[in-house]
Order: sequence, then structure tokens, then C-alpha cells
Amino acid sequence: MDKNFFYRQFYEQATIADENVSTEERVPVTLSMVPSSTRSVLDLGCGDGTLLRYMNSTLFKVGLDISYTTLGLMTGGYRILGTSGSLPFRDSVFDLILCTEVLEHLPVGEYKTTLEEMQRVAKKYILISVPFREDLNRKQARCSKCGYVFHVHLHLRNFELSKLKGLFPEYLMKKHCFSGSREKDFPPWLLRIRRKYGHRWEWDRNAMCPRCGSKIGQRPKRTVVSVITSGLANLTGKTHPKWVSVLYEAKK
Repeated sequence: MDKNFFYRQFYEQATIADENVSTEERVPVTLSMVPSSTRSVLDLGCGDGTLLRYMNSTLFKVGLDISYTTLGLMTGGYRILGTSGSLPFRDSVFDLILCTEVLEHLPVGEYKTTLEEMQRVAKKYILISVPFREDLNRKQARCSKCGYVFHVHLHLRNFELSKLKGLFPEYLMKKHCFSGSREKDFPPWLLRIRRKYGHRWEWDRNAMCPRCGSKIGQRPKRTVVSVITSGLANLTGKTHPKWVSVLYEAKK
């Protein structure tokens, strides 16, 4: 299946906006990190504009996204249809570049160019939010039609503080904050048992197979093995915060 066509089809789903994180968890933490000197902001992958909507109304706000559907829901700023890897702006034009829950989704080439474009367009600050230490293997689903295994939210990479520190060579990490309920890792050996004998994979109603474009279908049934492995994981798995927001400041 053509990758560009798939991503367009996936993000144009009418229900995709439901994946937005609750404003009670990540959003207040991220917004609290916006520097007071900010006068203009570009939100990359703005979705329905939740963060821009909660920001000071005196700011010059622009939201960019690849989805016609979610942009149609945005209010309180200028809307631009586009991709994060090729921004239609001149150098150093926005005080702050905001990018939340986007970087983990990007294919390798787009990821690299997006990081470069963010540094090029930002004037002072870059503020991102990503899942923290996410267990990508734990969130995998298996297509019922073609058998392809993929992450239910199409996440392609995870992040730790050591990786985040050097993400933008032209910027210094100024501060970071964690948010969201703590998540528990699922021991790999338990996960293998869960899938082989419990026939239990991850499920999400918006999940779409990148290979054939099929929806996963119905939620998988619970089995004795899946219940037992979940219980053991709760007892033995290590916990970590769900999200981390990081503020970077341009090197002087």
C-alpha cells in the first residue's frame, strides 16, 4: 500500500480527533512551559487546535497539519495544510515552535527533515511533547486480514531523556516536565506468552493496517492466559511517566 496514501487515509478519519490527549493531563503541563516572552507560535501537527485554543489570545498563532478533517475543527488561529518536513515559512520567523505527540509518528526521512525545519523556522524556542520510554512492542496489533504487525497508533520510535537532550543541535534543553498517569512495562517473556497462548494483541478502534489498509475490527476477547499475564505484568513491570514535555532554547 502506498505510504503517502495510507497516512492521508488514516489521519482523515472522522474519529481520529478522539485520539487527542485529555486536557486534564498533558495539555496544562505543556502550556505551563511556554516562555512569557513568546509573541508568535507555530503548532506543527496541530490537529483540532486544542493547544492553540488554550493559549493567550494575544499571541499570533498558526496551526499546520496534514489532515483536512482535523484542521476543519480548529479555531483561534490561522490554519495551514502541509507537512512538517517542508515548512512554507522563512527562517527564524516564529518565537516558538510547538510540536506535541507528532515526532513519534514520523517515518525516518520525514523525521529528520522535520527536526531540521523546526530549528530553521524557530527564532527562540522549541517545545515538544512525546511519549516517554514507551514500550513499542507492547502496543502492537496484528491485522486480521493480512497478519501484518504494527503499532496501533503508528508510533515508530520512543524517547528517553538522553535522546531528547541532543535532539536539536542548535538548541539547548532548558527544562522538562512529566505528565499523565504512570505506565507499566510489560516484560517481554510475558508478552510472548500472552500472544502465543492467549492470542491477545493490542486493539484500538482507529487502528488501520499500514500494509493493506484494513481496520483491526472487533476488540479481541479476553482469555484466561491474557488475564493472568496482565496480572503478572502489574506485579513485575517497572513504571514510568506517560509523557514528557521538553523546552529548548536557541544557543547564543
